[in-house]
Formats: sequence, C-alpha cells, structure tokens
Amino acid sequence: MVKAKRLGEPYGVEVTNGRNVLLSDTQKDGKGGTTGMRPHELLESALAACVCMSIGMAADRAGVALPEATVQVAIDRQDDETGFEVSLRFAAALTAAQQDLVRGAVQASPVVRTLGKTVRVRSAAILTA
Repeated sequence: MVKAKRLGEPYGVEVTNGRNVLLSDTQKDGKGGTTGMRPHELLESALAACVCMSIGMAADRAGVALPEATVQVAIDRQDDETGFEVSLRFAAALTAAQQDLVRGAVQASPVVRTLGKTVRVRSAAILTA
C-alpha cells in the first residue's frame, strides 16, 4: 500500500510505502511545480523501472549478459485512450536472440500487464482521524 500526504507547498505531496519516501508536485496557475515529479511522470517512472527490472530478470534467468540499457517512457493522453511509448537504448547492438528476449521481457513486465488491462478506480473512502 502507498500513502500520500500534502506538504506545505501548494501542490507538493510526500508519498511513502512505509520504507521509502518520494516527492511529487505539479504546477497549476503559476503555483507549485518544484517539490518533485508530476503524477504522470511517476506513472511513466513506474513503467520504465518495471521494464528495466523485467529485462534484467529475464536475462538472469536465461543466463544471458546484456549491455547496459536505458528505458525511456512517454505518455500520450488522448480523450479516448492513453498510450505509452517505450523506447529501449542499449550500449551495444543486440543479437536477434537477445532482441527476442528483451521484447518478451517487456511484454511480461508486471506494470505493462497491469496497464494493458481495463483499469478502474473505485470510489474513495473518506475517513476522519
């Protein structure tokens, strides 16, 4: 479970999973924007991190050494659909077998699988202290 609480900045938020803390923010009407990453950047970050981890795990399972990789994710929000563009850059060329391994790892990534499903946000429960 993740918890978030507002900070003193106009839209600054501290997010924690109980072990780690990160900061998020956004800018609206000239306020905010300097505390941390925007919420959609956090979503892109979750996808990029999970893809990186999935590639590393797949390579470990296959006993394959892959060159250093950088994953870049961009979100494209439309009225009727949200898309994610995932770009992978490796420090050296991959063999065809390595490319297949990487493609499979990307598709098997837990966050990729989650975002590929219908996502529903259930109504918020409002509690008092």
